[in-house]
Amino acid sequence: MDHRTRLFESHRPLLEGLAYRMLGTRADALDIVQETFLKWSQTDIDQIRDARAWLVTVCSRIALNTLQSARSRRETYVGTWLPEPLMEESRSPDEEPQIDETVSVALMHALERLTPNERAAFLLHDVFGYSFDEISALLGKESAACRKLASRARARVRDARPKFAASSTEHQRLLTAFLNAARAGRIDELRSLLAEGVELHADGGGKAETVTHVLRGADAVSTFFARVWSATAHPDGRYRFVVRWFNGSPGLLVHDDDRLIAAVSVIIDEGVIRGVYAHRNPEKLAAFLAEDLARPESTYINGVSLTIDGAFSA
Repeated sequence: MDHRTRLFESHRPLLEGLAYRMLGTRADALDIVQETFLKWSQTDIDQIRDARAWLVTVCSRIALNTLQSARSRRETYVGTWLPEPLMEESRSPDEEPQIDETVSVALMHALERLTPNERAAFLLHDVFGYSFDEISALLGKESAACRKLASRARARVRDARPKFAASSTEHQRLLTAFLNAARAGRIDELRSLLAEGVELHADGGGKAETVTHVLRGADAVSTFFARVWSATAHPDGRYRFVVRWFNGSPGLLVHDDDRLIAAVSVIIDEGVIRGVYAHRNPEKLAAFLAEDLARPESTYINGVSLTIDGAFSA
């Protein structure tokens, strides 16, 4: 590997992280990073004083252009659009996983409310730590304008960012308690785990049956899950749960025999579940298929049914 390529590869994780947060899809992120590399390979790098700044600038501008066209495609998407699941980076067995709310499904979904420039300013400043003077050069806008963009963005995504970050242990405990209460049909217990204003967002993309609207409120969400999960529980173990980290926190992969049919994640704040996000679109679930679902750190919960085909409909 030559010096040019080594230098680029040392920045690849940063570029892929930025591109994914800008677009919400892994394929688009990889395409953006590849295009950034092509421009890098055609540039006299001896004339570049700060490789990181150059690469982030180019990657950001390509991502902004790509986001414009992606937004128009998403306007015709059937139902709720959720970001493509992002697998966790491999880690050593003794490494304690940490919640990363900057790639949570909740925040990525909320970022869709922003204009491309708001999204870029917010991510570059609040997530990647760039100054507004640096962002000004990246976006070609005055520093004060970039500050306003980030401020507006911050206000619009505030509800998707927990006030108090949950530990990975608390997150998994609440996720499991939610599952067990719903499976047993214990609505009062289930409701106690949910914030009063909890929301359920489900993404089927017109390719799998889901709720066609956002369910809001502890009563509606608890009643829905208690009805669905208790009605489809099978003691023969046909339905299987795998606790798997994706988008920065533990989530649930749901299998009907060997077929992956749903991926569920939650956002936790102040000790309760504030949002539930369910991927049902098989094209997005394909992100998990390359993963080894029998990894030792996975937790299996057998004999529990999250859904049958169409069970996310109401």
